[in-house]
Amino acid sequence: MSAVVGTLATASPASAGISTGSYNVGDCDAQCVVLYYNTGYGGSHTTIHSTTPNGGEGVYDLSGYTFQSSGAGQGQSLKNNAASAKARIWGIDSSVTVYFNSGYAGPCDKFHKTEYPVAWQLSNTYNENASVYFRNSPVNQGCVNFG
Repeated sequence: MSAVVGTLATASPASAGISTGSYNVGDCDAQCVVLYYNTGYGGSHTTIHSTTPNGGEGVYDLSGYTFQSSGAGQGQSLKNNAASAKARIWGIDSSVTVYFNSGYAGPCDKFHKTEYPVAWQLSNTYNENASVYFRNSPVNQGCVNFG
């Protein structure tokens, strides 16, 4: 199923194949991560979608992005406000990583191995998430692994 994808204007650099929307993880037609305002996939959410098949892209700084769907947290910044997440991953070597710091640095939570990995509550990046990066090759990052 193909999802309607919108882009957000932002001062933060994002790779060319990145877009965002308020749809659910099951509507992603490529790799994506859905960040939720509340633990247990509650409140407002925003989907960050990677359309580049080889990965290697992300959102360097989430400060220019907001929670888009209706619910608690709608309109709040994604940066340092996500409590839970769901992802869609294309292959066993693919992953999406949520980082504590901007610039893909610091403690991290990694989604991989299964097609739809989930985090009822983020671990290293609970309400301290600042960047997101998609990969299509294995890498050991020392993250908490979901999937």
